[in-house]
Amino acid sequence: MARIRPSKGQTSGEPGPDETGPGGAEPPPVPSRRRNKKSSGGQKAQPRPRQQAKNEKSGTVTKSVQESRSRRYVGEVVTELKKVTWPNRAQLFQATAVVLIFVAIVAVYLGVIDVLMSSLVDAIF
Repeated sequence: MARIRPSKGQTSGEPGPDETGPGGAEPPPVPSRRRNKKSSGGQKAQPRPRQQAKNEKSGTVTKSVQESRSRRYVGEVVTELKKVTWPNRAQLFQATAVVLIFVAIVAVYLGVIDVLMSSLVDAIF
């Protein structure tokens, strides 16, 4: 059976007929709410201070900060470019040839489609 908490006005004394457990045994006592140490000493609990929003600085970033940012950016770019594996001359020519051949094939394909579509449009209209 479920335990029933006493109302605000009732004291938790003897259990009623619905509050007894199986065999008429008393249910275990309900633990009381924890109290704040500050409020138990007779002092009023002070409200927690609200976290204030950070004041954003108005205006622009100073010139020295901008220069240091741009210097850092350029330095990081140089560092990353040193990590790149650059192709040698033979690989560069081979990749360029592949790209040019692919572009030529696509150009011929689109040219054929253009001629077919223009003749189809001329036949319809």
